[in-house]
Amino acid sequence: MSELEKVAVLDLETRCHLALARRVLGLAEEVAPAEVLRQLVEKKRAENHGDFQKLPYHEPVAAAVLLAERKVPGGPLWATEWRYWKLGDLPLEQFVERFFKLVSGRTYVGFNSQGFDLPLMELWASRCRVAAPEHFARDAREESPRYKFGARHCDLQKELVNYAWGSGNFDELCKFHGLPGKPGIGGGDVEALLEQGRLEEVHAYNLTDVLQTHLLYLHTLVRSGKLTRKAAADSACSALTLSREKLLPTLSEGPARQLLAGTLDGCEGAPLCQG
Repeated sequence: MSELEKVAVLDLETRCHLALARRVLGLAEEVAPAEVLRQLVEKKRAENHGDFQKLPYHEPVAAAVLLAERKVPGGPLWATEWRYWKLGDLPLEQFVERFFKLVSGRTYVGFNSQGFDLPLMELWASRCRVAAPEHFARDAREESPRYKFGARHCDLQKELVNYAWGSGNFDELCKFHGLPGKPGIGGGDVEALLEQGRLEEVHAYNLTDVLQTHLLYLHTLVRSGKLTRKAAADSACSALTLSREKLLPTLSEGPARQLLAGTLDGCEGAPLCQG
């Protein structure tokens, strides 16, 4: 991280790309989504005994990006803005275009973002014919966020444990660092929540993932000497304050707001925020 670097902390939530699944499986439009999913899982298990679907079968339904920047050398990494999208806000093509414009020129930070989030967005940029030259056309490898070992993309699943096998999942690593972790919802629950019309809870869950990803990133900056403990605490508190002021009021009273508020409360009690 350079002295005045800007970062974009990101995360996506997805559902099954049913149109593609029907086409690949040769199923008619009237086949129920549950049956499509069942056959898709069966096909995947037959191929390699796993359930997690290949990237083309993932369709974004929610995304969030927290922007942060260091404004003076040696100072905190201040959270400056939240940007988010959920199904129905914009057509998917416009979301993809705005995503790449938003993160342009910043260091990307995510969790398994080199293995999932970023490749998926790249795939949809290809599908939607979105031009993003700042992302795709950088000549210098070290300046490209697509280069897995460069400084422009920090995948915390790898960075936290130096690419070691058995790194731990997001929930485990958050709790290891004193953060609340998953709020009773995981990525595997998104499909069912959407079926129940609970998109706002998916959106709120997505926000909690991005917020805690940012706080995990601050831990890595402290251990590398790029932030003092005091500056990291100030950085964390700025993200929590921004989230309370800009995110909570946008959520209706009920489970979604409670979900985010609970995570904010848990984060405020974390050792990171105490300096």
